[in-house]
Amino acid sequence: MTIQITKLKNGLRVATDEMTDVETVSIGVFVNTGSRNETPEINGISHFLEHMAFKGTKKRSAKQIAEEFEGIGGRINAYTSKEKTVFYAKVLKKHTEFATEFLSDILQNSTFDEVELEKERGVILQEIAMTNDTPDDIVFDYFHQTAFPNQALGRSILGPVKNIKKFKRQDFLNYIGKQYNYENICVSAAGNIKHQDLVKWCEKYFTNLGDKKLDQVEKGDYQGGQFLKQKKLEQVNLVLGFKGLSYHDDNFYAGQILAMILGGGMSSRLFQHVREELGLAYSIYAFNYSHDDCGVFSIFAGTSPNKVKKLLKATKIEIEKICKNITDQELARVRNQFEASLLMAKESTSSRMQKLGGDILAFDKLIDDKQIMQKVNQYSNSDISNLAQKIFNNSKQSFAAIGEVKNLEVV
Repeated sequence: MTIQITKLKNGLRVATDEMTDVETVSIGVFVNTGSRNETPEINGISHFLEHMAFKGTKKRSAKQIAEEFEGIGGRINAYTSKEKTVFYAKVLKKHTEFATEFLSDILQNSTFDEVELEKERGVILQEIAMTNDTPDDIVFDYFHQTAFPNQALGRSILGPVKNIKKFKRQDFLNYIGKQYNYENICVSAAGNIKHQDLVKWCEKYFTNLGDKKLDQVEKGDYQGGQFLKQKKLEQVNLVLGFKGLSYHDDNFYAGQILAMILGGGMSSRLFQHVREELGLAYSIYAFNYSHDDCGVFSIFAGTSPNKVKKLLKATKIEIEKICKNITDQELARVRNQFEASLLMAKESTSSRMQKLGGDILAFDKLIDDKQIMQKVNQYSNSDISNLAQKIFNNSKQSFAAIGEVKNLEVV
């Protein structure tokens, strides 16, 4: 494995993870911008812009974009989160330069054609409608609104309908000119590729990005609270959360261990107690949702309306127990899960590309697997229980639920 990172004269970071025993390359352009960088007036534009990047450039129509990439047997896609937007592709190694040029084209030369804009506006409105009709999806939006009220972190990635209906071509040009600059972007690739080749191609094709100074994002301020959405559904979908950890926090991996022991798989405490022993839910899990400066530790479950109180009571019992004791067997199992996950990801060019690009945006360097396992192995049983006490006893709850719930007292 050979990992190299180069910062070009213009500030663009280029990173490669060379894998000589494969025939493909995964490449991604990681932009350090997402819904967290939006004001209320333009909330939703990062995601809308991600869609519009595939709808025509100065040299390619929307149809050509689809046909050219599929014509070489490649795969291309994109996604937007609260803190980043990523455009990525997977191709045969002989098509890597083409993929680099292609990604540079859709990022730098999108025309935001008015006809295509109107078409995609309809598509995104349908996406919002679909999300609103999917309770185990929309409940997370309600949860973040509750945990981070009136903040960028609490707003939806998709944005409100009123914003989607009003965005004009110039709004996209303004936003891409401000946020899509050299210092804010990393090009990451993993697979059968030489580092100097990618550096050369990035110098050749990434020549039209902005250089404006970025605004500081609003600091996340976890508040807590309760939100109930009454809707006639077969199930109540709910999220219970607490103030969590940033991915810069020294105890970040301890938080991940805690989430895995509490609700990270079939052997986890919540799965065994709430689902297997009591039969109260089909799906229940815990996770630490981390951001640059804050985070939330959350538990999700879906259950029948008449079982919500029993489920919350059972969840409370497991929270109280995990604050008191972590067994040697649990800690050993989670360490093995971490190691297996890291090693299995190494077999995928896509996983390695995503990790490399994500690490560079977050830390400006790669956090390698040995470093991760060193941190995972350093924690004792009492370290995890102490963190559980800190999370569950010292922060306000955030609770969001959608379904037929009445007179609910959150535990």
